[in-house]
Amino acid sequence: MSQPTPEINLDLEKVEDAGARSHGLDFPRTWLSDVIEKVLELVSYVLNSIWIVLVLIIVANVAGRYIFGINYVWVEEVQWHMYAVGFMFGIGYALMHDSHVRVDVLAANFRKTTRAVIEVIAIVGIILPLCWIIISYGIPFVEASYNRGERSSAPGGLANRWMIKGVIVLAFAYIGLAAFARLLRVSAYLINFPRPRATQ
Repeated sequence: MSQPTPEINLDLEKVEDAGARSHGLDFPRTWLSDVIEKVLELVSYVLNSIWIVLVLIIVANVAGRYIFGINYVWVEEVQWHMYAVGFMFGIGYALMHDSHVRVDVLAANFRKTTRAVIEVIAIVGIILPLCWIIISYGIPFVEASYNRGERSSAPGGLANRWMIKGVIVLAFAYIGLAAFARLLRVSAYLINFPRPRATQ
């Protein structure tokens, strides 16, 4: 005779919260990091509307193709460009909110100070130099595209290819600012400079 299965009660909200934010570290806020993050939040708020527009364009494109038998190359290219904008700026947003992917198996066993030092090394040694390299090479890349009047090679494609290439520069500037704001907060935790803001 089999034994009855014990009933398991889970608080799904706690499980979701633990899974989503268990790796995150909350460092003290500073005046400058707050200013930078507020500006970036405003940019993110505006850019988040891109997802609504993108869904509407996809629905219109599918309806045009299957109901009316029409298809425009430029509409498909607009979709790809909007995906690029959303995801490129999403990287900086994830960094700012400390919701990017980590190796939790390792990070979970480190002390907060150790993780903060690793974060400083990653920001100073990898993220900020990478942003600088991409921006410094990206600006001439965009200028060359503009000067040539570059457009899509597909018939009926979009003109002004320099605009989507410019998103690379802007997105990495956004990522760099998000990383710098994060660096200020980690520095406030580790060495008390800049001075942390009083918690309310």
